[in-house]
Amino acid sequence: MTGLLTACQPPAPTATSTTAEDPPIIISAGSVTMAPEYILDVKPSRYQPSLGLQGDIEPIKQARLTAAQDLQIKQILVTKGQWVEKGSPLLIVQRQTVKNAVTDITTKEATARKNGINNQAAKNTTNQQSKISTNSVPIEQAVATPVSNKADTTISTNDQLTKELSEVATTEEVQADDSAVVAANSDQLITIRASISGKVSDLYIETAQQINTGDKLLHLEDDSDLRFIATLPIQAEPQLSVGQTVNFTTEGLTEKFTGQVSKLLADSQSAQLLVYVHVIKNEASRGILQPKMAVIGRVNYGQIKVGTIVPKRSIHDVDLTELQKPPYRPLSQLMANVWIIKQNQRLTRQPVEVIEYNPSTEQYLIAGITNDSLICLADLPLESAGKKVIVS
Repeated sequence: MTGLLTACQPPAPTATSTTAEDPPIIISAGSVTMAPEYILDVKPSRYQPSLGLQGDIEPIKQARLTAAQDLQIKQILVTKGQWVEKGSPLLIVQRQTVKNAVTDITTKEATARKNGINNQAAKNTTNQQSKISTNSVPIEQAVATPVSNKADTTISTNDQLTKELSEVATTEEVQADDSAVVAANSDQLITIRASISGKVSDLYIETAQQINTGDKLLHLEDDSDLRFIATLPIQAEPQLSVGQTVNFTTEGLTEKFTGQVSKLLADSQSAQLLVYVHVIKNEASRGILQPKMAVIGRVNYGQIKVGTIVPKRSIHDVDLTELQKPPYRPLSQLMANVWIIKQNQRLTRQPVEVIEYNPSTEQYLIAGITNDSLICLADLPLESAGKKVIVS
């Protein structure tokens, strides 16, 4: 009987504490008993919602040239770091398939002329022979006219090939004005010219090198105007618009810089939003910001909101490391959990967003807590949810 009665008793309360110095917390089947030190009133604080933007500085105007077909580099007319004007010659290349194509066409035409199988020539010969004496014009001369026409066709075909060569180099960068300007001479050598004025920032080729379709040739940059491109979840699109101010910093520099949202490009397939930020050219940025510098910025949106100030010990299930350095705000939305006590004295594990860290007070601003709640500082087991809090 004693054993049966013992088995029917409810489980004994467990005692725990957040640290060795904290008073114990007693957790039973339906309640959690804790000292007043674990309970914190809501302390509201106003804040401006914002989004973090991260990217690398790059020139707005740039041209990346790649081979649109197989080529051989005959001559390189520029060096890395050199400034060139628009239309300046950059490279002389040769299209590997051009001569073969012309030879094939010429060979076919020669064969047709030799064998006399050109239907149009036969037709023209018949027409001419019907108008003049059959013995006055040899058959070779009668075929000569269409052959001459065919020769013109061959020249026209060569012109078409030359026209096709105008796309020997392609520009990948949307901001570049034109595709590469090219000109072909009688030897099928092609001069690739600069589509923009700028500096040769990268040169990927060597003289006599064989280039395959899609290979990089060179990269031109005009760094007089700069930008960076940030990537956000596509859900952020309603919060942004062209013209919004962006404040940003770069690693290793204490200066703060300003930019403006210049373009938004949403990609529904990847569920991402590309945010183009134009760097404002002023005394702060001129001569300091350079291409390839990594920057971190923020753009404000919406109306002022109210959050809650809490100590670190109340925030659970999140890594707060990235908030320990400027700008003390997460680059992307940072979610966590906080134990709160509702008006019915029941515990709830409340999802919250961590907004920022204040290094002077060593406290955090979070969003998602209402004023009719109390904050529990203890890190309780998950089964504490729904239990009644008893203050002792």
